[in-house]
Amino acid sequence: MTEQQANFLAELAPAVQRFSSRTGLPASVPLAQAILESDWGRSALAREHNNYFGIKAKPRPNGSDAAHYTTTEYADGKPRREKARFAHFASLEDCLADYARILALARYARARAVAANPFAFAVELQRCGYATDPRYARKLALLIRRYKLTRFDLPAERSAQVDST
Repeated sequence: MTEQQANFLAELAPAVQRFSSRTGLPASVPLAQAILESDWGRSALAREHNNYFGIKAKPRPNGSDAAHYTTTEYADGKPRREKARFAHFASLEDCLADYARILALARYARARAVAANPFAFAVELQRCGYATDPRYARKLALLIRRYKLTRFDLPAERSAQVDST
């Protein structure tokens, strides 16, 4: 792990652990998502807009609170580049609050039901449509394992985890 990566985790982990203790969701998964979606905090979306999870912006009448970036989306398993509107946040905490709001939607009930297992949670996030990349859950699992991100999960979550990928 590079010094920049260690610093990124040291900065994000406390906020994500607070999020985890409030929501009951595993900290390891949003940490892996932040690594993947923001390239360890190096993306312009993370640096300039505090958006660590690739959260899209809802259309607003005045078009404010959005950043436009080219992104890769998948349709029928094939990647395509497209312009998208991404949410702008004042802080990491605001980004985490919106992430929590999104994951509280009925659409993600199956993911929340398996939250004690971060690997199953990642699979269900993908199945519920969090990302279009058909390898999204696999990429998250790889990051969780490689960087031992389950060490950031709450003790009760760690004791219930089974690697199901």
